[in-house]
Amino acid sequence: MKIAPVAETDDAVGISFSDKKSETKQWYIAIVGNNSERICRDKLEARIVRQADDAKDYEVYVPVRQELRVRADGKRRTVERILFPAMLFIRCTEQQRRRDIVHLPYIKRFMVNIAAKRTDSGMRSVAVIPDSQMRSLKRMVNDGDGEIAIEPIDIPLGAKVRVNGGKLMGLEGYVLETGDGKTNLVIRVDMLGCARMEIAGGMIEVIGI
Repeated sequence: MKIAPVAETDDAVGISFSDKKSETKQWYIAIVGNNSERICRDKLEARIVRQADDAKDYEVYVPVRQELRVRADGKRRTVERILFPAMLFIRCTEQQRRRDIVHLPYIKRFMVNIAAKRTDSGMRSVAVIPDSQMRSLKRMVNDGDGEIAIEPIDIPLGAKVRVNGGKLMGLEGYVLETGDGKTNLVIRVDMLGCARMEIAGGMIEVIGI
């Protein structure tokens, strides 16, 4: 999967030029080796396993979906699909990220925002995903029944909507009408594009333009 052209990782060496306080926890995107996402997640979580749930230094998230596949012999099997290959979502303070996490051998680098202005030294700020977008993404991944497609670039979106029933009741996003007449609920994920899932048109209500 190609990432959106609004983000890159070349400058992500652990430096941040954010004006936000270093003690504020934010969601960062760490780049790891291919097919090592769950191993890296487990290693990070093992470092804080003895900490109380409400006092952990950081939170790690790997969006994974269980999907049913049909093999060549006709047999069906359930497989896990990583929605964002080679990426970990880590919610921590900037101080924790720079002091500790960025130096771990299995963390290659952190993604940066290429839309941000470069400093005199040629660096850009580390990319941050808003808490609200991460909550929506988690809700879609954990509670949604349909297949999730990741669009690595911005796609034309319709009105802002809210799901009015079912497991995703209350989830807000945008509507996308596909060429085959199907309705999709779309969640924005800054730096990475959008996540979309097919949904019945009667399950959403328009709340904005």
